[in-house]
Amino acid sequence: MKNKILLIDDDIIYRKIIQKLLCSHYNLLLAQNSLEAISYIENEDMPDLVIADLNMPGVKGADLIEILKQKLDSKVPIIVISGMDHDYLQKELFQLGISEFLPKPIDRIMLKEKIAELIKY
Repeated sequence: MKNKILLIDDDIIYRKIIQKLLCSHYNLLLAQNSLEAISYIENEDMPDLVIADLNMPGVKGADLIEILKQKLDSKVPIIVISGMDHDYLQKELFQLGISEFLPKPIDRIMLKEKIAELIKY
């Protein structure tokens, strides 16, 4: 059975890139905003990993991570992918409990490696 990844990104191009990159190895739940993502978490099985952009309509940034941490099982890793690559932001996000921060544009190899490290088969 494939592990389930919840991908949260309002940019359809990034969602398609990541979907194409990961769909053969993982079941993907695609959310185009934070409200869709929260709905998935509340109404679906718990994902094994979350990949989230920060700059989206609705709840964004550190607020999104705080909500995800409240609603997810504590063992579910969160990878943040963002064009906002500031040291103070990364520090705040790691303090909130994210597992990894990757800057946009996405390094596809690095993303696959980080997912493999964080999801135990």
